[in-house]
Amino acid sequence: MDQETRRRLEEFRRNQAGPVENALLDDLLAGEVDRREFFRRATIFGLSTSAVAAALAALGDAPLAFAAPAAVRAGGRLRVAIIPPPTKSLDPHTYADQGGLETGGIAGEFLTRATSSLTLLPELAVSWKPNADASSWTFKLRPNVKFQTGQTMTADDVVATYQRLLGPDSGALSAFKGVLSASGIKKIDDLTVQFNLDTPTASFPYLTSSTTYQAIILPANYKNGTFEKTPQTTGAFKLVSYTPGVGAKYDRYTGWWAGSAPLDGVDVTYYTDDAAVTAALLGGQIDLIGQIQFATGRPLFGNSSVQIFAARGATHRQVPMRVDLHNQLHDYRVRQAIAMTLDRPAIVKTLFNGRADIGNDSPFAPVYPSTNKTVPQRKKDLRKAKQLMAAAGHRKGFGITLTTEQTGEIPQLAQIIQHSVKAININMKLNILTATAYFAGSQSGGPGGLGTTPWLNTPMNITDWGHRAVPNVLPVLVEEQYGAKQAGKFGFHNPHQALQCFLQQSIARDHLQNMALSVTQRLSPLASGHVHQGADDLSDFA
Repeated sequence: MDQETRRRLEEFRRNQAGPVENALLDDLLAGEVDRREFFRRATIFGLSTSAVAAALAALGDAPLAFAAPAAVRAGGRLRVAIIPPPTKSLDPHTYADQGGLETGGIAGEFLTRATSSLTLLPELAVSWKPNADASSWTFKLRPNVKFQTGQTMTADDVVATYQRLLGPDSGALSAFKGVLSASGIKKIDDLTVQFNLDTPTASFPYLTSSTTYQAIILPANYKNGTFEKTPQTTGAFKLVSYTPGVGAKYDRYTGWWAGSAPLDGVDVTYYTDDAAVTAALLGGQIDLIGQIQFATGRPLFGNSSVQIFAARGATHRQVPMRVDLHNQLHDYRVRQAIAMTLDRPAIVKTLFNGRADIGNDSPFAPVYPSTNKTVPQRKKDLRKAKQLMAAAGHRKGFGITLTTEQTGEIPQLAQIIQHSVKAININMKLNILTATAYFAGSQSGGPGGLGTTPWLNTPMNITDWGHRAVPNVLPVLVEEQYGAKQAGKFGFHNPHQALQCFLQQSIARDHLQNMALSVTQRLSPLASGHVHQGADDLSDFA
């Protein structure tokens, strides 16, 4: 390392870096983390590019380099298929389904942007920095950003957005409940916001990213119900028309802070049937499908006129089982027995042709660095499953209904589960609803505290969960959104201490993974990532 590089690194450590950043730099210099993991953690803690480059130079690594932008075809409109359509209004803080978040995400932007490699990029925030124990994070905002209404974005807009995300009707409570309270959001100046957390959380910047799908930054004077009526985000495209169940139209926003988008606009068509969307792509009516599954889009795989864009991730289908309804699922041995009937490698092969990771019935997908790979993988074991059923007093089995949604390969997964549990004498009926019906109703209140929506109020169901850049969300959802009383309904009786330790990045991840296997509140047979498909000439729009 030359003298100037050493000077810059030492100056950064002395004048800018706090204990957290210096500890990370020490880990790198001591060889306790490799270059890849250092870069991932550096993006979490908001280390500048110059500081990262100086640290790598200290180890003799090549300096960071960034490729020049590739030439793309300017102009034209991209025709996108989204399946299924949004099930509710487009107010971003309420997003709970794939159609809604994909529709809003075309126009919206976030403080940070999560990448497929689990690193973070600046978006509407240009930097972020924790205090000594990661209980407080300070974000510097990008200057001169204009909303599509003409207003200049300031800290007031960010504070108002996050206040909305913490409201009782927010779909983002699974990210923030127990981590951030409304009183902890503070404007420092027009371009600085401080988040004072309820619990020290080393991965908090991920919760401000594009994988907290509801966290689209909106003006402070935003009114609920107006997202689909008035363009008011900061993104490259503005939503100019929206017809529920039919489609949406976006035009280029000429005031975008990052310059001019290469496309004139985006035209979205909504589909409810996989065969129809496959035919539309092959017939040239659309250019790109937002998400597709192998089980329902087989004609597209291996077709020379179709490109597949795949990214490994933590997208998964969760099979939760209520334990408070005074039925057979109350006994953990029954839930474990059900889990042991599943042939997970065969499920991955049948539904995804190998384009997925085998799941282990916990939020800790294989893609996460925090996942402990030494925790035993659950496997099919019918002998043990039958023993558990007998020990629970259900040798002759019982009947139960599994409720789910008509989304992707989920109905086929339901059929596989239905067939699998026959081996332990469970007669499972399937109730497959449209996505709109499945997510209908309220998600809170009422006698049971979980509202009226089918996806929270059925004994057993299958729900699609989008990718998150960190696994915090699902443990927080159980323990913090529902609270201790409601968590018991899902089989978690005392996870609070382990959860708090996990949020602080301690060794609790092992305990949480093992606890998930022991309790078996949910089945997660696989983590599928994202598979997008488009026409062969789509690279012109890159």
